[in-house]
Amino acid sequence: MPTPVDPAPPRGAPHPREHGTARGWAWHHSGLVVADLDAAIRFYRETFAFEVDFLVRDMDEQFRRTVGLDSVVCDLAQLVSPFSGTRLELLEVRGVPAGTPSRFPVHVGVGHSAFQVRDLEASVYALIDAGGSAMGEIVQFEEGRAVYCWTPAGTVVELEEASWD
Repeated sequence: MPTPVDPAPPRGAPHPREHGTARGWAWHHSGLVVADLDAAIRFYRETFAFEVDFLVRDMDEQFRRTVGLDSVVCDLAQLVSPFSGTRLELLEVRGVPAGTPSRFPVHVGVGHSAFQVRDLEASVYALIDAGGSAMGEIVQFEEGRAVYCWTPAGTVVELEEASWD
């Protein structure tokens, strides 16, 4: 597996908007793996009035590199709540290799939380220093770079590089 990050760059003092050792500044979304993306979208639209903000079908290379599994493909939607602004990401994953551990965010019901950070490498190293690890590698998406990581408790967090400027 490729090294997920380059050596940690030197860092100055945190900005007042950055929090914790990973220097997160926003909780961007929570994600859930679902069995049927279209059915899940209908459910959240009808039941809680969520609106689709982003939808992509057949995401392969970027998703494979993010989760560190060569054969997976996903359909992904991000929905937004009209009453809280909360963003919910739904993923339908196909091609999961037999024997993939049940904690991987490719199995139905497994979730993750995504946090925005300004310096992705430094935030990954802070997570590693706290006992976590990178799951796959840092991947460039249209919106910016991101990586999935394991926490010491075995849960999944996504770190997304973004700036509030």
